Amino acid sequence: MIVTLTTDFGLGDYVAAMKGVILGINPEAAIIDIDHSVGAQDIRRGAYVLFAATPWYPEAIHVGVVDPGVGTNRRPIAILCQGAVFVGPDNGLLVPAAAEMGIQEVRHITNREYYIPRASYVFHGRDLFAPVAAHLSKGVSFSDLGPVITDYVRLDFGNPQVDAIGIRGEILTIDRFGNVITNISRGVISERWRFNQKILVTLGGYELELSFLRSYGEGPDGSLLATISSSGFLEIAKRNGDAAAQLGASPGMAVAVRRDE
Repeated sequence: MIVTLTTDFGLGDYVAAMKGVILGINPEAAIIDIDHSVGAQDIRRGAYVLFAATPWYPEAIHVGVVDPGVGTNRRPIAILCQGAVFVGPDNGLLVPAAAEMGIQEVRHITNREYYIPRASYVFHGRDLFAPVAAHLSKGVSFSDLGPVITDYVRLDFGNPQVDAIGIRGEILTIDRFGNVITNISRGVISERWRFNQKILVTLGGYELELSFLRSYGEGPDGSLLATISSSGFLEIAKRNGDAAAQLGASPGMAVAVRRDE
């Protein structure tokens, strides 16, 4: 069984300890690192990483740990989906990815039989989430983890506002190439524009006339352009360059899109 790990820990002893716990319980587990470079305490970025990556696994248990509330009364949870289980804190981190895959049931993890004995108050990734994932990978029943809950923390990527003038959304995240990924979905865009049209984008004090293209390579070298990201959102990019740096873009910044008349 595949167990994936997504954290804000960085590579090092924290991640290594989680892997050791998993392998100690299930030596046959296949552990995959999705991302450990999520910014510290950046729940929304961690949620986006899980949303973008986890649907591509056929059957897996996904552990997400971006957990500024560790040691408080925030609950540890597990979410059952079609073909996947998500394990992590009840802070919204797991929800966008799980919702995309179809949430069937959410349980509060209360059964301490699946914790590490004398669990640390400050390292639930190692002492709670990793062992729970490992036990699930060995066939422990999901229903044994604890009671069903329905009041778990919801996190989404916002709802862009659409009117006759255009679309108003926000920057969802910036990837390592400096591509500016908005929360405006492919469906919303495709109802109004086709590739090779011009669109006007207002972002961070800039008003940009951009070509809406299928791929980065269709634009001139060094040019700004609009496209659809691999995760299905409107993206502002710079061919062979860093759009976010040029525009001073950052997550949460407002974005408006309208037709170039």
